[in-house]
Amino acid sequence: CTPSSSNISAKSPPPSTTASCRPAKPSFFLEQHITEPDADEVDPQSVFLWTEEDGRVVAFLRIIPAGIVGAEASVGRVLVDAGYRRRGLCRRLMHEALRHIARTWGPQPVRISAQEYLVGFYASLGFEAVSGTYLEAGIPHVRMLRR
Repeated sequence: CTPSSSNISAKSPPPSTTASCRPAKPSFFLEQHITEPDADEVDPQSVFLWTEEDGRVVAFLRIIPAGIVGAEASVGRVLVDAGYRRRGLCRRLMHEALRHIARTWGPQPVRISAQEYLVGFYASLGFEAVSGTYLEAGIPHVRMLRR
């Protein structure tokens, strides 16, 4: 069964409930060997989108409004559980994030920090590379902007 875009959830949580919309299993962080904390001071000002399957979060991302971390709105913390990849979940979630940004704050540029191997995927969504490769949490990334 492939979760559909009809079951995408959104939440702009107060700090006490931020963890309630996180994936139950931190597979992304284990796979990527990331040791930095997941939650941060930006979470209370962010919007989270996720997809669930059988009550379990299988895809997730965070939207940060413009002016909080950078001049543009940004999408980050994008993850899809390993068992649900290659089903279009990330594409649907990203489309919903872009719609949410435009609907809530008006049409505007959106910035992401893409893992280098995913530059082509994000380019297919209209993002352009605006930096060379750099390391973030020890993983090669490229800054990208959708104008």
